[in-house]
Formats: sequence, C-alpha cells, structure tokens
Amino acid sequence: MIHYSCDRCGVAINPNTDLRYTVKIEAYAAMDPACDFEEEDERDHLMEIHEILERLDDESDPNIGEEVYQKTRLDLCPECARKFLGDPLGRKASQQFNFSSN
Repeated sequence: MIHYSCDRCGVAINPNTDLRYTVKIEAYAAMDPACDFEEEDERDHLMEIHEILERLDDESDPNIGEEVYQKTRLDLCPECARKFLGDPLGRKASQQFNFSSN
C-alpha cells in the first residue's frame, strides 16, 4: 500500500478513505531576448525554450540546472489545501507577526 502524508502538516493520508490534494509547481527561468532590435536574428526563442523543457527528463543535459528549472509535487490534506489555495505565496502568514517596537 502506498503511504501518503501531508507535506505541510505531516498528517497521514489514507488513499482509500481520505481526500488528498496534489499541487504541482514548476518554476523556470524567463528567457527574454537580449535585444528587441536584432532583426537579422531569426531564431525562434519560444521554440528553443520548448525544446529545452522537452529534454527535462534527460538529467545529463548541462543546460538545465536548478537555477533554470525546478519542478516539485506536494500532497496536501484538505485543511492544508484550503490554506494553500487561499494564500499560495504565504503573504498573509508573513504579515501576522506583530513585533514590539523596542
């Protein structure tokens, strides 16, 4: 049997009886053209990015490092999924601290 636990709070999730949410996150470097006025450069930058992303499964490709592309998958219980969807970047949580002015 596959064991699942919430990646946020750590509670065990039974795949047969409990509702489980999966969050997939991809972060990749934005590759904008260096100069917009280079008319003689007829490269298709979007196609180059597409080709790099297609080769992601090939970990031996030196062009793809953690600074270029990262992908992660999280399993969340219903409570943590609700909290995540309500504030995916954690902005509200960081504003909850009230420090004294010493």
